[in-house]
Amino acid sequence: MAGGRGSRIGDPSKPLIKILGKPMIEYVIDAINGLGEVNIATTKDHERIIQWARSNNYTIVLTSGRDYPNDLIEALRLTGTPTLVLPSDMPLLSKEFITKFLRAVAHIRTPMVTLAAVRGCEIEYTGISYIRDLTMSNGVIPWSTLTTAWTMELININTREDLEEATKLIQRRAQQPIRSVNSLTA
Repeated sequence: MAGGRGSRIGDPSKPLIKILGKPMIEYVIDAINGLGEVNIATTKDHERIIQWARSNNYTIVLTSGRDYPNDLIEALRLTGTPTLVLPSDMPLLSKEFITKFLRAVAHIRTPMVTLAAVRGCEIEYTGISYIRDLTMSNGVIPWSTLTTAWTMELININTREDLEEATKLIQRRAQQPIRSVNSLTA
């Protein structure tokens, strides 16, 4: 998903903000390399994202930009299911983490499984979801929440401070891979 307003960071093309010379959306795509087709859901208002996706031969899925839940349903109706949904502003995601998530959701039968992380005393939804099918109930897709311990891989870039932290971590990872020690639990 790459259609947000980017208001907290002050850039509507947030997925294209470069970290060490590379757009953050590319880090997310690298984490799913080889797992299937990449579709980039965005709105017509995000011309820079559309141009970037086209120039990199990714499928563009245009949504109305109404709000996240509606854009997600619109994108799923266009791409079909099953679908792995990832935010485009989580540049520390790794293939290992995504693979663990997909293995865990394989045993959960609800139409949608969304990932939440326990961070201190808070539970934060990550924006990572697996949608098995578009079965709707009262206008929503029934879902289960899979929880995991929070890890640096789940840093979501919303502010300049988040961007600075992610940049430092990506620099460190380039020198030595970040190892995820958490386990996903249903």
